[in-house]
Amino acid sequence: MIRPVSLPSTPPVATVDPTEPATANAANAAGAADDGLPRYAQIARHLRQAILDDTYPVGARLPTEQELCSRFGISRFTAREAIRALLTAGLVTRRPRIGTVVIAKPDTARYANDAASLTDLLQYARDTELRFVYIGKVALAPDQARDFDATPGEEWTYALGVRSAGEPPAGKTAAPAARPICITRLFLSPLLEGIATRLRERRTAVYTLIEQEYGITIQRVEQELIGTVLDVDDAANLGCVPGAPALRIVRRYYDRLDRLLEVADNLHPSDRFSYRMHLRR
Repeated sequence: MIRPVSLPSTPPVATVDPTEPATANAANAAGAADDGLPRYAQIARHLRQAILDDTYPVGARLPTEQELCSRFGISRFTAREAIRALLTAGLVTRRPRIGTVVIAKPDTARYANDAASLTDLLQYARDTELRFVYIGKVALAPDQARDFDATPGEEWTYALGVRSAGEPPAGKTAAPAARPICITRLFLSPLLEGIATRLRERRTAVYTLIEQEYGITIQRVEQELIGTVLDVDDAANLGCVPGAPALRIVRRYYDRLDRLLEVADNLHPSDRFSYRMHLRR
């Protein structure tokens, strides 16, 4: 459920003049200590800091893509990707005839997952970081076997991980202060021989790993949303209070032959995640 945000009818624009030509100071500020980040991520980080220090307070409009291009000397594509990173982090929203409006500060934002297609859904895996804390094997219990259309006792690869918003720079781990947005329990079909080793070495989303390493295309995804509460263990791993409300999202990934290859069971604290679907006639 999306929490409504009260916005002024005409959001104020920050006092910084976004139409001002690019300056060395602006470019240097965005690129300082880039840690190998791509240019769009540097710009996104600069804007995130500007939101945090109230250069762009909640309710204010961000500069347009064209204005960002002019100020930072970047391409339209780079500006668009920087804004998309803020959208994904739940810090801003796009409003028709108004522009990109700040709706939350970095320390209070939810991760916002917008989905209108399979491509949008899979984007979630690319925009977030999943760090595994356990990878092993599990024999399916009878109820799991029924759910997976498999044989009881069949061994599947099982992984437990914590997912955070935003991808860390190459070769670095996520910042310790970053709040996790969910716990993921991952089940992978025995058809994916050797997947456990590949999971430990992966540098990409799991579904991308499957497609690249096994030559299998993910054709469809089934998704189930369930309201629940956090138990003691999950609450501790997420830094929440036991019994807090949560959203459980179970995704099942199928190939072109309609074989179930991956089941991702995700548990999100209610205050850190929102899910939006766009349905059209």
